[in-house]
Amino acid sequence: MKKRYILPVLFFPFCVFAKDLGTIGDIWEIQEQNLLSLIDERLKEQFEGKSEEEIQAEVKKRVEENALRPPPVYLPVATVDSERTFDPSYTVERDLADHKGQVFARKGQVINPFDTVPFARTLIFIDGDDEKQIEWLKSFKPQTQIVKIILLNGDLREVTEKLDTDLYFDQNGALVKRFGIKAVPSVIDEMPNQKLLRIREFGLK
Repeated sequence: MKKRYILPVLFFPFCVFAKDLGTIGDIWEIQEQNLLSLIDERLKEQFEGKSEEEIQAEVKKRVEENALRPPPVYLPVATVDSERTFDPSYTVERDLADHKGQVFARKGQVINPFDTVPFARTLIFIDGDDEKQIEWLKSFKPQTQIVKIILLNGDLREVTEKLDTDLYFDQNGALVKRFGIKAVPSVIDEMPNQKLLRIREFGLK
């Protein structure tokens, strides 16, 4: 049988050790409102006078609206054409091994993804609320078969219908930050004959 050990002190009432040490310093009542009470009050204010069905319908509507139009990433519209390169190489922070323990990358080693796999795709970043960018995209000719259109702003359903293609949304601007995109429309693809990415901005006149 497995033995259990319980500290004897747990069986003694804690009041046995209590001692009145008097009052040190001033004492004030806690003024901060309970968080749960605050949330409850806000919800009551927001849905006051509404039935349960109406509340559920409103919550559902808000969820759908947020899914179709996530928080935007605002960037200025490009005014001139520009081009720059982006080196995707990274430095390994620790030794990496496969499931058999064979180390395939050493700490401090610089790895370029192009050494093992081509990029072979085009990423296009636009503001879906800008009709000029929508029209520009319709006439743009990518050089790869795989094309991913990434919205930074706009209604996914509306833009999907206009372009008749699948779309993605850059949540929290993760890709914008990763590649340092400054204006739209922007296009990312592989730089010809180099192990680099090419980032182009297209000025809309």
